Amino acid sequence: MRDFLSSLSRLGMRLLPLLLMALVAGSTFWLVQVNSPHEAPAGPVGTKHEPDYYMIRFSATELAEDGNTKMRFTGDKMIHFADDQTYEVTKPAMRAYEIDRPPVTGHADRGTMNAEGSVVDLFGHALIVRAQGPDPAKDPPMTAASEYFQVLVNDDIVKTDKPVKLTRGPSVMTANGLVFNNVTREVQLLGNVHGTIITVPPPASPAAKP
Repeated sequence: MRDFLSSLSRLGMRLLPLLLMALVAGSTFWLVQVNSPHEAPAGPVGTKHEPDYYMIRFSATELAEDGNTKMRFTGDKMIHFADDQTYEVTKPAMRAYEIDRPPVTGHADRGTMNAEGSVVDLFGHALIVRAQGPDPAKDPPMTAASEYFQVLVNDDIVKTDKPVKLTRGPSVMTANGLVFNNVTREVQLLGNVHGTIITVPPPASPAAKP
């Protein structure tokens, strides 16, 4: 029994350096793992919002079913972005033509347009002008000026949630927002409305002959 314990003791003494080396190696590996920054798992890389092409001094025309011009859209520069198929436009100008309706034009310092061309946002010195109708007394020229307008092309609606100045003939109104429906020719002024409405008197009837 004494010889067995003595042999076991000698074996332990020979294995002790190996155990210490294994312990040190294991501790070093653990310390490296704890103190090393872990990289996040690679996920899908999103598409950057970068332009893929641009046009200089462009002009685009939309035709109605009868072949007549429905809308013309021009600008100094148009940039297309591939990730969301949107456009940025410098000095945008647009003109809408509708049968039996006065033409409506709009321009601004810059603009954006969605992929379908159904929503156009105008920024900076934006001005919307509706020409005079057949009867100046009932349908005088009208303008709307603001720092921002959104044009819903398919609905023929212009709106803004920014301060706006509206003129209709000699009348002048200001408000905190506006919704203009060119189909019904209705104008809705939103919030803090001020102004002067001037009605044009009907033309005097010719004097009756004695």
